[in-house]
Amino acid sequence: MGRLRQIAAAFTALTVLVAVFLARASRSTEEVYAPTIQGKNETVLFFTNAEYGLSNVHLATAAALLENYPGIDVHIASFPRSGPKVAKVSSLARRKFKSTNDIHFHELPGPEYAEALSDRMGGLGRKSIRHLLHPPGLKGLDHIMRIIQPAISPWDGSDHVQIFQKATELIQTVDPALVVLDIAFKPAIDATMQNNRLYTFLAPNVLSDTFWIEQPWGSMLRKYSRVGCDFPSPVPWRKMPENIYFTVRFISGVLRRPQFQGIKEQLEAHGIEASLYIKRRDDRPWIAQNMPGASISLDVIPTNVTGTGPIIFDAEPADEQDPELVAWLSRAPTVLVNLGSLFVYSEHHATTMALALEEVLAKTNVQVLWKMAMDEGVPDNYTLPVKSIIDQGRLKVTNWLTVSPASILATGHVVVSVHHGGANCYNEAIASGIPQVVLPMWLDCYNYAQLAENIGVGVYASRASAPDWTLEGLRDGLLRVLDEKDEGRQMREKAKRLGEIARKEPGRYVAASHIARLAGSGHA
Repeated sequence: MGRLRQIAAAFTALTVLVAVFLARASRSTEEVYAPTIQGKNETVLFFTNAEYGLSNVHLATAAALLENYPGIDVHIASFPRSGPKVAKVSSLARRKFKSTNDIHFHELPGPEYAEALSDRMGGLGRKSIRHLLHPPGLKGLDHIMRIIQPAISPWDGSDHVQIFQKATELIQTVDPALVVLDIAFKPAIDATMQNNRLYTFLAPNVLSDTFWIEQPWGSMLRKYSRVGCDFPSPVPWRKMPENIYFTVRFISGVLRRPQFQGIKEQLEAHGIEASLYIKRRDDRPWIAQNMPGASISLDVIPTNVTGTGPIIFDAEPADEQDPELVAWLSRAPTVLVNLGSLFVYSEHHATTMALALEEVLAKTNVQVLWKMAMDEGVPDNYTLPVKSIIDQGRLKVTNWLTVSPASILATGHVVVSVHHGGANCYNEAIASGIPQVVLPMWLDCYNYAQLAENIGVGVYASRASAPDWTLEGLRDGLLRVLDEKDEGRQMREKAKRLGEIARKEPGRYVAASHIARLAGSGHA
């Protein structure tokens, strides 16, 4: 799109955007809600997905409730894979306080979020996410528009109904004073709202991811880039037309939702109000792991919104989980390469990372712990460039971490966290006071990569080639953070300061205190 066409499109789009927001505002002010049904006092029901990046804030907050509010009856509803995680939370709490109660776990039917998303996008179940990868900004806009509706709610009509009905049954059986909702779990959100229960959202994302839409027009378009974009904050003037155009395409794509029509009919046939837009009522709290200095500040924060700082699950120390790994970590400053639970390496990504690590290890005294889950078709010899380094013990490659990432970061042996830009990975590094190298490949991961650079705690590597990597992009990104000169030193110092702030009042305890207060509003 040429410059003049881009500007013209931006102004035309802005007119449409004003109309859309005026219509939405008038609907929200006129809506009358049914009275809230009061649940059983001191009883909390969490609905959460099974994926680590979505469930971690819920598990961490539930653990804090067991520690600090033993009188509260805690229930968690999720998919079967979450069962052992919930049992572990209870077990760890009993080690600290023998009198604490266990969490009640309730299995939900249907496919997990990632599996449903992959199926909707033509993938092969939870292991395949190739369909998610896209370049940032306008280059990836068409693909983002194909992803965004399934990303909001990936389940097909029959699965949505099945989960909704089970969630409704649990709400009526458990009778909680408060329901705690995962923002990416639309069937449970629908069930809670249609049962007129008191609820709060507990989100892994920083507030600017969600509440940009509540900001004054000037800052909404000037200060905050849209999901899937990697503009700095404030958005440079030369990028403003692109940001405006992107905003309109994003909103219109969600509102028109052509892919949603068939599902909408199925849901409405079962009495489920079908909408992709999550209503944000003024009398329903929203809790997010947002911390001043580690996020883009909002000009307007709704009164029902609470930022807690990083919400990190306090698992057992790393040396109790895997003493051999901790002994290896203690041998040298360590770079942790962990691109989340969903990403699997293609041959391109595997060989490029191996070549980059070879050069970084040759130029520094660090060692590398590389979590590397391979996609189908990746040859076994992808590690040939670094075989001698593996043999020397300076590079450890594993397809799964035996210790939780947060516990690895907490050992004090990690000097750089390399991750994909997930909200949890970003906040775990912030809480640990460790600088970051971010390799975004889809949606809001691009925003967190840019955020790490904005606040001065990390590097957005391979920006020019994303979602693909180059040897130079990976190598240079790592060396910038590891450098003992000004830039690297400043990033380390800034990350350390933010970590100290985050650990003074851990976000899980802040979130738990708000939830405990709300849970006291039920009947006897």
